[in-house]
Amino acid sequence: MDSLSHLVRMLAPSGSVDLRCRFAGDWFVAHDPAPPGQVPYHVILEGRGRAGIGRDLLELEAGDVLLFPRGAAHTLHSIGGGENPAYNKLPARHFNGVLTEVTLRGEGAPLDMLCGTFTVGGSGGALLRTLPEVLCVRTAQRADCAWLASLIGMMRYESEAANAGAAAVIGELSTALFTVLLRALMAERGTSHGLLALMGDARLSRAVEAVLREPAQPWTIATLAAQCNLSRATFARQFSQLSGLTPLELFTSLRMELAARLLLRENLSAERVSEQCGYASQAAFGRIFKQHYGTGPGAYRRQAREQRAQAGREEAGRGEAGAENR
Repeated sequence: MDSLSHLVRMLAPSGSVDLRCRFAGDWFVAHDPAPPGQVPYHVILEGRGRAGIGRDLLELEAGDVLLFPRGAAHTLHSIGGGENPAYNKLPARHFNGVLTEVTLRGEGAPLDMLCGTFTVGGSGGALLRTLPEVLCVRTAQRADCAWLASLIGMMRYESEAANAGAAAVIGELSTALFTVLLRALMAERGTSHGLLALMGDARLSRAVEAVLREPAQPWTIATLAAQCNLSRATFARQFSQLSGLTPLELFTSLRMELAARLLLRENLSAERVSEQCGYASQAAFGRIFKQHYGTGPGAYRRQAREQRAQAGREEAGRGEAGAENR
């Protein structure tokens, strides 16, 4: 299994598509910061628009996929439109059985887009915190993104057709989209810094892959450098320059991501998790886990269960509200 597959399996991401938006004329939409572990994204199907992140502006066109790895607040608006919050009250909303369609009629060709969220829960920090505030993959301009364009086309079809099982299909497609986007970013070297940059480096990626493949091994700077056929000093220097972290800082973070998945997805005891993550002492594991997540393994699992239960209740409420609006 390659390093990206190992990473995605460890993060166990889920994806959702929440809105299909068609905006024409002058329009403006503000997005608040997303909770930790949630990555908002927008897929531009047709038309043009702009995205604002702080003082930066990005021009958007058909085929662009816009991601906010750390959930940054942002705005989307028409090419010539101002930032008038009143526009947010104008669109008509309709649940089509799969997702909510939001329409704002006006002059000119509309911007047509899908809006959703990738969720990696409380884990994902090793990846997300080393990514920029915003990433834009321009699929229409890249020959190697043909499969990505096809995937987006399938998501578009499922959002329109409202066939049996469409909601489940579109959820699975959006989860696959997460992996394909990471692959595209690695291929284009679109991230010059962080974990994806390491994984895109022909030599340093061997160290990342080794830890992902065998996290319980007692890795040291020397043994990791040997994986890359580099001296300890050269390995440590190049690694830190590319990732912004020392090798042991990043690999400890990766082990903690794995620990979170084992606690929540595999329901293993803290003792078993500490062994599988390479810690001979459960006390040492618990101390490092608390430093990483702000709480011990047991409390972390209880909080996650309570959050899932609350999310389930909220989802049931939204489903009932959607049924009433049909």
